[in-house]
Amino acid sequence: MEYTCYNMNAYNLHIINTDKFKTITIDVSFRRKIKKEEITIRNLLKELIVNSSFDYPTERSLIIQTEKLYDLKLLSSSYRVGNYSILSFKTRFLNEEYTEDGMNCESIKFLLDLIFKPRLDNDVDKCKKKIEKSILSLNDNKIKYALMKLLETTEDMAYSYNNYGYREDLEKITVEDIKKYYNSVISDDIVDVFVVGKVNENDIKQIFKEYFKVSTFHKHELSLLVPELKNVRKTREYRENDNVNQTQLTMLCSLNGITDYERKYVLPVYGELLGGSSNSILFDMVREKNSYAYYVNALVKPYDNVMMIYSGIQKGNDKEVIKLIEKTLTLISKGKFDVNKLESSKKTLISAIESSLDNPVSIINNYYAKVLVGALDVGEKIENIKKITKEDIMNVSKKISVHTLFLLEASDEENND
Repeated sequence: MEYTCYNMNAYNLHIINTDKFKTITIDVSFRRKIKKEEITIRNLLKELIVNSSFDYPTERSLIIQTEKLYDLKLLSSSYRVGNYSILSFKTRFLNEEYTEDGMNCESIKFLLDLIFKPRLDNDVDKCKKKIEKSILSLNDNKIKYALMKLLETTEDMAYSYNNYGYREDLEKITVEDIKKYYNSVISDDIVDVFVVGKVNENDIKQIFKEYFKVSTFHKHELSLLVPELKNVRKTREYRENDNVNQTQLTMLCSLNGITDYERKYVLPVYGELLGGSSNSILFDMVREKNSYAYYVNALVKPYDNVMMIYSGIQKGNDKEVIKLIEKTLTLISKGKFDVNKLESSKKTLISAIESSLDNPVSIINNYYAKVLVGALDVGEKIENIKKITKEDIMNVSKKISVHTLFLLEASDEENND
């Protein structure tokens, strides 16, 4: 696997040359500072761009063309990393080695045609309904809903926004708004293009030089790292009633004074050890030994400077569960945990990192992490994880404190598993 980054002036072209796959995967990613008022229109733009273009104005014409291109696959996504909102357009197609000459160029042109010649006035209502459905679906997933409500309590932090968007914003968006925002994305966003597969790099560079229509250079880089939460004297607590079988207990923990080394290597191990699986310390303490929870997990967000703990519990058990979780955090900071669990957590992470090399999208994510946070190569990352000690875990755990609780409580006195 050979990696080369080409500075194409208005964007960077990252080529990961490998003969591991019969396919070629392309990812065109646009990023800018996240703004709450842009989330909904950005999601709508994501749908519209892969919906049609001037050359392929209908869903049928798009499908016919993807079939001509040997069942080419398209995917669009909008997500957040730290302070950045990222708009991604991916395609995967069979390498022309297995089809016919010229098909690599035709397949790439197809993706770029959608991005640079979109029909932004086509099927707007249909795409709006799809976005609205995503927004409403949050109410059906009580875990996600509770976590969102927890994060909303931080108000204007980058992670406090609903990544699905907002219905009130969706209703107001006009075609002119969409066109104006599209032009802003094309001219102002920082752009990275990733290519994974067995390719002739000169050919790929030439295709993008000819067909990639981004030419402005005034890009605004910013720190990806979200500021730390301000300390609170007493843990904040919020409650909401809902028609649920289980009370959803969520906890937001602040990470303060984390070093770059801890952020990249120690925190992922800590998160896995604390609540990454059924082998975790929290699972043992809260579910196995005390039977207080149906599930309990921890999710570390290193570049948000926060960690979330979430658990499904019986109504009325919240005080006991909170005490147990806080006790667990304290015990880890004092080194009172099984070192075998630490070794197991490291092996789990290393296995996940190694398996990422078997998937083109995961490979792209690895290299995008190099761009965004200066991540090391997979081999170096694994070596650093192997070195994590009990003392490293203890030191990082002392920098973690419970900041906010949010409970989505079951309304009924009796609850079923």
